Amino acid sequence: MYGNLHTSNGPLSPPPFQQARSAAIDVLGRMRTLVDNVTVALDGPPPTPKDKLVENWTLIQEYFTPQRQDDLRKLKITDTTIPHHLESMLKLLAHEILHTPQALEPLEFGPCVEYLLQYHVLSDLVDYADADYPRGMRKYVLRFFGVLVDVIPLGLLPESAIRLPLVAVMRQCLFVVQSSPTTPINPMRRQEPMSSAGDSVCRLGMGYHNIQNDRIAVILAHDLLHLIVVLFGRLREHANMAYLFFDWGSEWQAIRTSDLAVASLRAATSGYLQQSARGHELFIVHIIVEYLLAPGVTGQLAREALVLMVQVLLAPSDKARYVCFLLEQARLVELLVEHMGYLHSQIPVFRPMPRSPTAQLFSPGYTGPRLQPPIQRRVRGESAVAPLGIEPRLRALLSASSVLRSAVQQDRRESAILASSRMILEHVDAFFLCWELLDEVAFVAGADERVAAAVQTQLSSGFLRTHVEPALLANMQLRSQAITTVSYLTDLITVTHSTRVLDALFAVLLGSDLGPERPPIDRVEEPEGDYSLLSREDQELLDSIEDDALRAEAALLLLPPGAVVADIPRKTPIQNAADGDSPLRQLLIGWMTTSDDDGTHLALHTLRLFDTILSTLNQFAYTSLVLRNFGDSSGPALGLGASRGADQEMARAVIERFLDAAPSNIPLAMPEVVVTAAMPVEGEGELALPPRNFQAMCSQIMRDNHGCDEYVDDTLARVRTYHLYKSRCWTAHKTVASDAFYPGAFLSSLIAQFGGAVKRHMAYNLMLTSMVNKLACVGDPSLTSFLFLASSATVPDAKWPMLYDALVRASADAYVKSERVPRFSARLARQRFEGVETAIRVGAAHPMSNENRGQKPRHPSSTPVTNSMDVDPPAPLSPPPPPPRDTAGREDAPPLRDTASSREDVARAVKFLGTPIKRFVHGFIVLDEFAKEMAATALALHTLELDHAMEQLCVGDSAMDEDFNDLLEYFDPEEPAYRRAMAVRMSVLGERNVIDLGAMDTEVETNDS
Repeated sequence: MYGNLHTSNGPLSPPPFQQARSAAIDVLGRMRTLVDNVTVALDGPPPTPKDKLVENWTLIQEYFTPQRQDDLRKLKITDTTIPHHLESMLKLLAHEILHTPQALEPLEFGPCVEYLLQYHVLSDLVDYADADYPRGMRKYVLRFFGVLVDVIPLGLLPESAIRLPLVAVMRQCLFVVQSSPTTPINPMRRQEPMSSAGDSVCRLGMGYHNIQNDRIAVILAHDLLHLIVVLFGRLREHANMAYLFFDWGSEWQAIRTSDLAVASLRAATSGYLQQSARGHELFIVHIIVEYLLAPGVTGQLAREALVLMVQVLLAPSDKARYVCFLLEQARLVELLVEHMGYLHSQIPVFRPMPRSPTAQLFSPGYTGPRLQPPIQRRVRGESAVAPLGIEPRLRALLSASSVLRSAVQQDRRESAILASSRMILEHVDAFFLCWELLDEVAFVAGADERVAAAVQTQLSSGFLRTHVEPALLANMQLRSQAITTVSYLTDLITVTHSTRVLDALFAVLLGSDLGPERPPIDRVEEPEGDYSLLSREDQELLDSIEDDALRAEAALLLLPPGAVVADIPRKTPIQNAADGDSPLRQLLIGWMTTSDDDGTHLALHTLRLFDTILSTLNQFAYTSLVLRNFGDSSGPALGLGASRGADQEMARAVIERFLDAAPSNIPLAMPEVVVTAAMPVEGEGELALPPRNFQAMCSQIMRDNHGCDEYVDDTLARVRTYHLYKSRCWTAHKTVASDAFYPGAFLSSLIAQFGGAVKRHMAYNLMLTSMVNKLACVGDPSLTSFLFLASSATVPDAKWPMLYDALVRASADAYVKSERVPRFSARLARQRFEGVETAIRVGAAHPMSNENRGQKPRHPSSTPVTNSMDVDPPAPLSPPPPPPRDTAGREDAPPLRDTASSREDVARAVKFLGTPIKRFVHGFIVLDEFAKEMAATALALHTLELDHAMEQLCVGDSAMDEDFNDLLEYFDPEEPAYRRAMAVRMSVLGERNVIDLGAMDTEVETNDS
């Protein structure tokens, strides 16, 4: 400031206080420099990170001098400073890698890493761990390697100074774990030897039946698998790391000394301590396999390691040798199938056992794609894993207060591992874990045809054909065993993600034939010769005798004197089924209509199985069950495609006819059908329905018709999900046309069951209507035409059941019978008000899962549709509508008073209905809601076609206004299709170049609000 002022005599001088202050600062600076120079001269420069690393390593080495060996044997590692020095070394390495730019390069590193490699620090650590002095040194060295592998640059992992000590510490820890004495987890379990040599080790691995008595051995097994998980997680970051890290062409050879894959693997790796460091890939597989079925977190880490290993080995472009290693040397697929077969033979067969909620496939910290819903994951596919880099892990290591040195944290961690290892993994849990693991391996390896083919072949020949199929076919007379097998199959399908696994399973259950089915024709083999003299009862008696000699003796007694006894034919009806049709498929379809007089609910379990099969959206399953009979077709899902207006009118007609077919609406919409249903029943002398005025047949509760609005949102989301799945996961399949149309045994059986809707438990009806709705949502033009349009009026000469006719007959019958129920309107109102919670809990809750028990069905439209990929619920019907009003206008359930006369009326009604009144009311509700849901499905299919038409419209075309006018002319302003069309029109008028269909819903919602 003052230096810029000038006078005639020159610049002004600063004030005296300013000069004194500057002089003091200058003196202090000179003194500080002098002190620093003296310090450097006496003590040297400040230590570098390398100096600190060398200092920590030197302090560790001082513990292992010959003079301190005797004292070292008496110490625990927590009594020394070794954990502190190991942690300091890790943080020094992390700091150097993070703050040295070239350290992140594959072959560039700083002085600390150079010292670590040049002076073989890791090899010396492995030697110290081998002696395990002080006590606990081995487990701390193992954890040190786990942290080191997680934070060092990826290019350093193949270095021999890191790779060889890493493999050496793995061999060392596995030997200690295998040498530790064990105790059976459950003494009641039967342990089966692996081979004829009488190997006492369990065929399911070390961790399944036994647990190590030594605490250290349990911790070592866990940390060893954690190290393998970290290792493969790092190797997965680059496609060629498998070739760099593993020594292919090594000394390990798969020795087939036994039929079991696990025995061959153990024989091949039996001398791992004497073998050289080459060939550690098979040795690591051996570690993983031994603990695949270990309880708790240890088993979860082993299963994660197996999946990661498959991903690493199949990542390179030239992966032929790796595929050969997995299938022929390690024999992983064969091993998992062997485990499943053995465990399936050990689980209970007379009742399904529930799975333990603690038996999870992967650890709680797992963040992989297995957490996605199966349908969503199959649509998105197995995408490549993008490496996140090591910087976040380096910063987390530097910011951690303690990694190794805190004894309290280590004790807490080890206690949790020990508690987890003592959990009992039951046979049923181990069986499902093996299935899920094989499914995950098949999914991550789905791009390789050889691995996928091996999974399908081994699964079909080694488990499904040898265990599942015989269990179903042999248990035709033992319903409890059949129910158990069907329940397990349902759960297996639910947790399956891989399409290849589903195809293999469905090929066994449904058969491999995809040709059109032929209608069953009962034909009878007529007896020849003198056997025509036998009566029907005598012929049936002869048919019941299996032994030929006994049957001939019985024939001599039954035939007239002088008759000739020759070959005795059997007079039995023969069904002419489609060529190659699976007997197991026929058996399962027949079980859907089995009576449940014995209370086993075999039909319900079978219905749930088929509903779960349809929920997978598997193309093979849909084609085998239904689509094979409808041929190839193109065009809109509902309509002819010639005119949008005509298709709109057809959709409107379908919606109206299904709404009119509901029991609540049928007396006004189709009174002639109700009159026909009320005609005198054969064997009874009175009308089933008392004569009355048809205008007064509908009560107040029945006239309250809210349409199908409550189903539109969910149904539209489901239809879009099905369409997206088909476009991405289904392939073109040409169906051979049949001379005579037949909808197939499965669909015919579903339609035929609507006749008993008011007599069956509501759980059966929910499964039935759910499957029909899933078939309609697929959007196949021929199938939807059959479901929505086929009836006795359009196809008068049809010999097979049609959905609309079955619904109309069931609704008319339900309405006629409802007139015999005392105060049916009040009962219906109360049931709608209370919901159907008890019916779903008792009948529809899966015995293998507790999450569905006690749940009340939600209103379909109450679930927000945020992502179309997250839908496809089991389509629960009968959502509770707005609470009904009684005559006083109160929004609560009408009271039902119990009097002597009412009890007599109820008894007569129950006798007439042949079923409890509550079950009848449930059936009435199901038919009512099913008609609404089918109407909503028709509207959703038409809306989807409207979306496609909108996408094809060209912005700026001269015919744009005419096309829109043609569309809007046939729309009802209250329908969603009209609002969506108006949204497109607004976007065009706004001169947008792109019509964003995703933004239409937002605009429509804004306009509605």
